[in-house]
Amino acid sequence: QGKGEVQEYLIRTSLKELIGQLNPEQFWQVHRSSVVQVSKISKVNKDFAGRMFVYVGETKLPVSRASQSLFKGM
Repeated sequence: QGKGEVQEYLIRTSLKELIGQLNPEQFWQVHRSSVVQVSKISKVNKDFAGRMFVYVGETKLPVSRASQSLFKGM
């Protein structure tokens, strides 16, 4: 796998259970259906409407309003 490539996995564990097993300093849930490895985030942008997006390589993922506070220090 190259740098910035998005990997998808099919698992039989709920996202809530999976997040409980991950290091919260390394993995952030940015949306109800998306978890990202912080070190793989290449860019963070807001659009004209104030919606935030993270980029993992060239893949653009939405950030929920509730998760935007994770990016205050970036």
